[in-house]
Amino acid sequence: MRENLKFILTKAVEFILTLLVVSFFTFAAFSILPGDTASVILGPEATPEQIDSLRQELGLDKPVVEQYLNWLAGTFSGNLGQSTAFNVPVSSLIAQRLPVTLGMCALALIIVIGVSYPMAILSSRKPFHLADQVFSIIGHIAFAIPPFVLSLLLILLFSNLFGYFAVGQYYAPTDNFGGYLNSLLLPSVCIAIPKIAMIFKFLRSSIITEKASDYIKTSKAHGLSDFSILIRHVLPNTNVSAITVVSIVLSDIIGGSLIVEQVFNLPGLGRLLLMGISRRDFPLLSGMVFYLALATVIIYFVADILNNLVDPRMRLK
Repeated sequence: MRENLKFILTKAVEFILTLLVVSFFTFAAFSILPGDTASVILGPEATPEQIDSLRQELGLDKPVVEQYLNWLAGTFSGNLGQSTAFNVPVSSLIAQRLPVTLGMCALALIIVIGVSYPMAILSSRKPFHLADQVFSIIGHIAFAIPPFVLSLLLILLFSNLFGYFAVGQYYAPTDNFGGYLNSLLLPSVCIAIPKIAMIFKFLRSSIITEKASDYIKTSKAHGLSDFSILIRHVLPNTNVSAITVVSIVLSDIIGGSLIVEQVFNLPGLGRLLLMGISRRDFPLLSGMVFYLALATVIIYFVADILNNLVDPRMRLK
């Protein structure tokens, strides 16, 4: 119990330090960009007096360190300031778009795990036989297709040709949950297909390596069935590395969703980020970049904790 607590506290300290470093570089990156937030808000016809007055109102006339500390306090309290492009609080903009991106990422992860694990188990039963070769070829093809190209192909096939999905239509989960899932399913599949290939290749290799271990041969000699060996020994011993790979894939899913949202015309964080870039909305951009980085750091933190629970040897390291 003490070792578990010590491990979690160590990871928590690393988590906080990582967030501070990420916040510093995020603030620094947007501070050195050319252009002034007050000038962007007021437009090119604003007088210097008006710009100076707005700079004082926004706190841009204060020392950089004080601006950073105020911005940092705001990010952790949810007060990210006012969007210069939409003239509404940044936190409310993110809250409106979050269900789209979050739901799409969750669906994509469920599809990835639900498809890649059975594929890897079936493929590793008889390596280099027909099923293994078919799955490997499919995996190579899926991994090679860029998500935006795959999105266009699936739109042409399932929306334009068969009419199964209404691309470009979005329903809020509180209004029409079935329509919400329908609008997110096809883009989630587009995000998931390359990640399925990635996890399939890793799991297949891990299972084959684990099956070649001496303890597996001993288990077979004692009369254990292949299914029992797979469930009791092989899969649990691949969990640590599998959790790490899934965490990497999940962070990649978040990044991939930003592109796919644009292709499918979904009102998610990806489109909001692109709109902020095109309109030079620095408060919106800095808040979104920090929160996306925060999500990635949280994913890896949770993966470390799960690895510790699955494999106690991680604490000794």
